[in-house]
Amino acid sequence: MNETALLPVIQIRAGRTLSRAEFLSLLNTYNCFLKDQTQLHLTYTQGEDRQVIVEGFLNISWGVRRPIRLKIQDEKPIPQNSPDPTSPLSPLGSKSSISRWGEYVDLHQIDEISETAHETVMKDPMPGPVPYESATLRPTRHKNQQLEMESNLFRCMSDASLVKRRRRKGKSAAQRETERQHRFSINGHFYNYKTSIFTPSFGTSTKVRISSRMTTNQVIEQLLNKFKIENDPEEFALYCIHQSGEKRKLSNKDLPLWERVLYGPSDDIMKIFLMDMHEEEVSDDVAQYLNLERSILEQVLLQLREEENREIESVIIKYQHQHRLLSQVLNSKMSPHIETTV
Repeated sequence: MNETALLPVIQIRAGRTLSRAEFLSLLNTYNCFLKDQTQLHLTYTQGEDRQVIVEGFLNISWGVRRPIRLKIQDEKPIPQNSPDPTSPLSPLGSKSSISRWGEYVDLHQIDEISETAHETVMKDPMPGPVPYESATLRPTRHKNQQLEMESNLFRCMSDASLVKRRRRKGKSAAQRETERQHRFSINGHFYNYKTSIFTPSFGTSTKVRISSRMTTNQVIEQLLNKFKIENDPEEFALYCIHQSGEKRKLSNKDLPLWERVLYGPSDDIMKIFLMDMHEEEVSDDVAQYLNLERSILEQVLLQLREEENREIESVIIKYQHQHRLLSQVLNSKMSPHIETTV
């Protein structure tokens, strides 16, 4: 885009503007810092109102304390026709293949595909009522403990380890990409109905593509939709945590991508965290004391306490003086007036 076509003054939010030179300098510095990661560079265009629109990836760190819930299946229609038994993705086909979310009506069927090969249904049962599992009303099955441990190991493996394991099964890269494009993992954690509720590790980061016109709530919704998280976006908020320890909550009027541009791309200076809505903020006045030694902090607290006591004493003296004056005026008005005649 031609730089001279930009307006001389660029509005980035209510009450804050940048000159054209300042904006271009910030953008060039941002992209220069990420010169080896061109896919993370920011780009800009002009809207119909000639206002600048910046687009790019925003790095967001996980800081939630409450568990998050992954959606059971992707939001796509379930085919009504019967699955092709010869298809590698069909529940009637190869048991070793990976299945797409949204293909099965029975939620337990997803997990049963990997378990059926390792479980044996009771044959020639003893006379009497057939035993059933109380939770699912399915016939009781005998599980191989060694294979059950191996199954649990798969659930704990990282995304990279699972990819290497799948490659040994002879699948092409195009097939693997097609099967996984519906859902992103959170640090290697894909959906599994036994572990669908979990808390991401604190400080781990992810990226979401946004524009500078997206508000805080829109960015949160974009992030939750990326990972198919069914929690209400109102449960979360974005916080800017600075190197000094200052923690500021972004309001819905704030534009997170502009915040990132103003402070630069370095996470060492400022990080944007997704945290619980009512997380406590830390002002800049308090943050300046966070990295001090204990002895210095104790001296600061002692001085603050002495200053507080002086303020309290000053207020007490002030109101005692006013109380005394008002009492004198009130007594003078209540005293009887005696007239004398000569």
